[in-house]
Amino acid sequence: MPNFRGFTTIGRNRAPYTINDSELIKRDLLNEFYTKLGERVMRPNFGSIIWDLLMDPSTAELDQLIKDDVAKIIDRDPRVRELKTVVVVLDQTIRVEIDLLFVYLESTDKLYLEYQRKITEGID
Repeated sequence: MPNFRGFTTIGRNRAPYTINDSELIKRDLLNEFYTKLGERVMRPNFGSIIWDLLMDPSTAELDQLIKDDVAKIIDRDPRVRELKTVVVVLDQTIRVEIDLLFVYLESTDKLYLEYQRKITEGID
Protein backbone atom coordinates (compact mmCIF):
# COMPACT_ATOMS: atom_id res chain seq x y z
CA MET A 1 0.00 0.00 0.00
CA PRO A 2 1.45 3.39 -0.98
CA ASN A 3 2.50 5.88 1.69
CA PHE A 4 1.72 8.89 -0.53
CA ARG A 5 -0.97 9.15 -3.19
CA GLY A 6 -1.57 12.07 -5.53
CA PHE A 7 -2.83 13.23 -8.88
CA THR A 8 -1.20 14.55 -12.06
CA THR A 9 -2.18 15.11 -15.66
CA ILE A 10 1.36 15.91 -16.84
CA GLY A 11 2.45 13.40 -19.45
CA ARG A 12 -0.89 11.58 -19.32
CA ASN A 13 -3.49 11.59 -22.08
CA ARG A 14 -6.16 9.71 -20.13
CA ALA A 15 -6.91 8.15 -16.76
CA PRO A 16 -5.54 6.90 -14.45
CA TYR A 17 -4.06 10.16 -13.18
CA THR A 18 -3.03 8.76 -9.80
CA ILE A 19 0.65 8.65 -8.85
CA ASN A 20 2.25 7.21 -5.74
CA ASP A 21 5.23 7.52 -3.42
CA SER A 22 8.53 8.63 -5.02
CA GLU A 23 6.86 9.53 -8.33
CA LEU A 24 4.50 11.89 -6.46
CA ILE A 25 7.30 13.44 -4.40
CA LYS A 26 9.42 14.06 -7.51
CA ARG A 27 6.42 15.58 -9.35
CA ASP A 28 5.77 17.94 -6.39
CA LEU A 29 9.42 19.02 -6.41
CA LEU A 30 9.41 19.50 -10.19
CA ASN A 31 6.30 21.68 -9.90
CA GLU A 32 8.16 24.04 -7.59
CA PHE A 33 11.49 23.92 -9.43
CA TYR A 34 9.90 24.76 -12.78
CA THR A 35 7.80 27.60 -11.35
CA LYS A 36 9.51 30.98 -11.43
CA LEU A 37 9.81 32.52 -7.94
CA GLY A 38 6.88 34.88 -7.34
CA GLU A 39 4.87 33.54 -10.28
CA ARG A 40 2.25 31.71 -8.19
CA VAL A 41 -0.67 33.89 -7.08
CA MET A 42 -0.86 34.34 -3.28
CA ARG A 43 2.36 32.32 -2.81
CA PRO A 44 5.26 34.74 -3.35
CA ASN A 45 7.86 32.38 -1.83
CA PHE A 46 6.92 29.41 -4.03
CA GLY A 47 9.21 28.67 -6.95
CA SER A 48 12.83 28.81 -8.02
CA ILE A 49 15.24 31.64 -8.87
CA ILE A 50 17.06 29.51 -11.45
CA TRP A 51 14.97 30.92 -14.34
CA ASP A 52 16.36 34.38 -13.52
CA LEU A 53 19.95 33.10 -13.60
CA LEU A 54 19.92 31.59 -17.10
CA MET A 55 22.05 34.17 -18.91
CA ASP A 56 24.46 34.87 -16.02
CA PRO A 57 28.11 33.92 -16.57
CA SER A 58 29.28 30.68 -14.98
CA THR A 59 30.98 31.49 -11.67
CA ALA A 60 31.39 29.87 -8.27
CA GLU A 61 28.84 32.37 -6.90
CA LEU A 62 26.28 31.32 -9.49
CA ASP A 63 26.78 27.64 -8.66
CA GLN A 64 26.33 28.45 -4.96
CA LEU A 65 23.15 30.48 -5.61
CA ILE A 66 21.66 27.53 -7.50
CA LYS A 67 22.69 25.03 -4.82
CA ASP A 68 21.22 27.27 -2.09
CA ASP A 69 17.94 27.54 -4.02
CA VAL A 70 17.81 23.76 -4.48
CA ALA A 71 18.48 23.23 -0.76
CA LYS A 72 15.77 25.75 0.19
CA ILE A 73 13.13 24.01 -1.92
CA ILE A 74 14.06 20.50 -0.80
CA ASP A 75 14.26 21.49 2.88
CA ARG A 76 10.62 22.60 2.74
CA ASP A 77 9.50 19.06 1.90
CA PRO A 78 9.84 16.72 4.91
CA ARG A 79 9.52 13.63 2.68
CA VAL A 80 12.98 14.09 1.11
CA ARG A 81 16.55 15.06 1.90
CA GLU A 82 19.20 16.33 -0.44
CA LEU A 83 22.28 14.11 -0.55
CA LYS A 84 24.28 15.79 -3.33
CA THR A 85 23.73 18.45 -5.98
CA VAL A 86 25.74 18.90 -9.17
CA VAL A 87 25.30 22.08 -11.25
CA VAL A 88 26.40 22.47 -14.88
CA VAL A 89 26.10 25.95 -16.40
CA LEU A 90 26.35 26.25 -20.19
CA ASP A 91 25.77 29.27 -22.48
CA GLN A 92 21.96 29.18 -22.46
CA THR A 93 21.27 26.15 -20.28
CA ILE A 94 21.52 25.24 -16.62
CA ARG A 95 21.46 21.57 -15.67
CA VAL A 96 21.07 20.37 -12.10
CA GLU A 97 21.38 16.77 -10.87
CA ILE A 98 20.10 16.14 -7.35
CA ASP A 99 20.59 12.92 -5.37
CA LEU A 100 17.55 12.51 -3.11
CA LEU A 101 16.81 10.37 -0.08
CA PHE A 102 13.11 9.56 0.30
CA VAL A 103 12.84 9.60 4.08
CA TYR A 104 9.71 7.48 4.66
CA LEU A 105 10.40 5.14 1.77
CA GLU A 106 14.05 4.60 2.74
CA SER A 107 15.19 4.75 -0.87
CA THR A 108 17.27 7.05 -3.07
CA ASP A 109 16.86 8.41 -6.57
CA LYS A 110 18.09 11.19 -8.84
CA LEU A 111 16.15 14.24 -9.94
CA TYR A 112 17.30 15.94 -13.15
CA LEU A 113 16.44 19.56 -13.93
CA GLU A 114 17.17 21.43 -17.15
CA TYR A 115 16.49 25.11 -17.72
CA GLN A 116 16.88 26.46 -21.26
CA ARG A 117 16.46 29.90 -22.72
CA LYS A 118 14.16 29.63 -25.69
CA ILE A 119 15.46 31.50 -28.70
CA THR A 120 12.88 32.79 -31.15
CA GLU A 121 14.20 34.08 -34.45
CA GLY A 122 12.50 36.64 -36.63
CA ILE A 123 10.55 38.42 -33.89
CA ASP A 124 10.84 42.20 -33.78
